[in-house]
Amino acid sequence: MNRPYHEPVLALEAVNLLMTDASGIYVDATVGGGGHAALVIDRLAPAGILVGLDRDADAIAQSRAVLPGSPLLYQTPFSEISGLANQFPDGVEGVLMDLGISSHQIDTPGRGFSHRFAGPLDLRMDPSHGETAADLLGRLAELDLTRLLREYGEEPQARRIANFIAKARGEAPIRTTDALERVIGNAVPATRVKSLARVFQALRIAVNGELDELEAGLRGAFRLLRIGGRLVVISYHSLEDRIVKQFMASLVSPPLPSIRIPVDLDAGRVARALTKKPVVPGQTEIERNPRSRSAKLRAIEKIKSEE
Repeated sequence: MNRPYHEPVLALEAVNLLMTDASGIYVDATVGGGGHAALVIDRLAPAGILVGLDRDADAIAQSRAVLPGSPLLYQTPFSEISGLANQFPDGVEGVLMDLGISSHQIDTPGRGFSHRFAGPLDLRMDPSHGETAADLLGRLAELDLTRLLREYGEEPQARRIANFIAKARGEAPIRTTDALERVIGNAVPATRVKSLARVFQALRIAVNGELDELEAGLRGAFRLLRIGGRLVVISYHSLEDRIVKQFMASLVSPPLPSIRIPVDLDAGRVARALTKKPVVPGQTEIERNPRSRSAKLRAIEKIKSEE
């Protein structure tokens, strides 16, 4: 059976919040298989522009094949979104960031993103450069590996798993997903399935520098917006969502001055919240696409320049 490249999550909700002007310029900073981008293009007037970014060459190729019109597509991480300011010096109307990994990446054994398929332990979103997860596992000291699993995977048994990995790699390098699955199964048989997901998440975040990428991407995306422009972000785990929530809150409600004197509370605000609480998928969407279950959408609108 042919699987769809990727089913966009919270698609209508995201595009409804994103688009304010059919003739505007919109950036899908994680274009993936083009699901969200196609909805944006469908609503664009002839003068409107869609720009798609993705660090994965497969995603750019897929979007180029399926998206109508002539969207501008670039293989680049969204941490470099500020580079679009040279092309659009007056800014853009909206930026969408759909974080995490695509169904295509998960379902392609050769990419190593899922423990459900035997394949190389890679996990790079851009397979053309950088170290693989296998390389990372091979070089990290046991203490550093424990810290990685605890901080990025939020794995409560990080120390035990790291110890088993260190012992196993002393006998033979851990180069494949199934080899790592066996080690984790031996280490924590009672929590094997959940621990596997957390370990793979931790390795993926570390290999791709995802949290640093996210912080840089959020800052660059907001700077790129025109006044009235909107930033819409969909996250899938607590580490991502915490960064997004704190970033948006800092723009909507900056810290109050410590001196107790009358102040204009709006003076430092550069954005307004479009979602007081995160938008989450309904039961119908979760049943159709179980991978959407953990999604949270947050959005803000730029009301003044940061300068």
